[in-house]
Amino acid sequence: METMRILVLDEEFPWPLNTGKRIRTYNLIRELSTYHQITYLAYAEPECAAEKHFAEVGLDPIAVPLLDRAARGPIFYWRLGMNLFSEYPFIVTSHQTRRYQHAFGKLLAGSSFDLIICEWTPYALYVKDILGPKKVIVAHNIESAIWRRYEENETNPARRWYIAKQRQKVEAFERVCFGWVDGATAVSTLEAETIADLGVRYPVEVIDNGVDVEYFAPCPKFDSSLSLVFTGSMDWRPNQDAARYFVSEVWPLVLERFPDASVLWVGRDPSPEVLDLQKTRGVVITGTVDDVRPYIGNATVYIVPLRIGGGSRLKILEAMAMKKAIVSTTVGAEGLKVTDGQHVLLADTPAEFADAIQRCINDPALCARLGEQGRVLVEEQYRWEQLGRRFSDYLESVVMSGKTR
Repeated sequence: METMRILVLDEEFPWPLNTGKRIRTYNLIRELSTYHQITYLAYAEPECAAEKHFAEVGLDPIAVPLLDRAARGPIFYWRLGMNLFSEYPFIVTSHQTRRYQHAFGKLLAGSSFDLIICEWTPYALYVKDILGPKKVIVAHNIESAIWRRYEENETNPARRWYIAKQRQKVEAFERVCFGWVDGATAVSTLEAETIADLGVRYPVEVIDNGVDVEYFAPCPKFDSSLSLVFTGSMDWRPNQDAARYFVSEVWPLVLERFPDASVLWVGRDPSPEVLDLQKTRGVVITGTVDDVRPYIGNATVYIVPLRIGGGSRLKILEAMAMKKAIVSTTVGAEGLKVTDGQHVLLADTPAEFADAIQRCINDPALCARLGEQGRVLVEEQYRWEQLGRRFSDYLESVVMSGKTR
């Protein structure tokens, strides 16, 4: 097929690569740009480092003055309250602005695009009434599933009530928004089936998360101390919940058996509640780091105690690429082609999680076997080059659908 002109709508330019969504989006779009011409519309300060980087690598960036992302303070809570009167959930209305709509309209008027990619489900509202180019939603998660788990795990009655209202709105939005487009991708078979069950008229393609197997290479453990590690953005609520759950429910059981152990939470922008976890013996919150690989490489066990989430886990792929023994909840490993006992150890209660950690610590041969088999899996199935080609093939099929060959 001839080179397509593709417009991507996103909340930000995914750079630097310090969150899972940024890593996935950037790598797939870079691979896509080897086949097609990309224009990228996102919120950012003009001339920021991310916009400059996108221009340098041949991704035509269009910056819209930055969206106010403050997740606390009077204005934020006023917006949350006003959203009760909107038919759309807050994750949609908080991203809709006249300035973004104006920039989008200007691009459509001045250029002829073959395809528009909504690089997150809430951005589908911008293409609801667009005619001409084909439209695709890239679903990083089933957002309603995340909100359902928020609701299940929330103990504060007032917050639980508000989360329930948001969950209902997200469910309603997802029921209609996938009907506004001509295609969709998901990061796991389960989530693709969830979208297909909404009655869409097109096939939903699974584009797994991936990993740079050259960058995330095995390295020797340089410190003999006993340490566990988790990596992920600590401003994301599911990761915050994982930290609180592990430290309160699992960590005491681990310390009983290994009093000198430590657990590191590595990731940007930890909330005040997460920072408070450092008051517990052996708990370290690093905040933003330049490179997560030394922390992963030096860990005795890599942990993924997620209770809330969707999609599939980039963090697990990175740890497997570095041949680490991994203990995860079932939710934490959702969407990945992993087998319990072969690639990871799965544990869904505090006692099971602590027992699995103990197995790894006491059995270096088990750790080595899990690491070797995990590395083989990512090399065979999770390289970005393979995933980018599949992504391009699917988008080409969407554009060609309905055309006379």
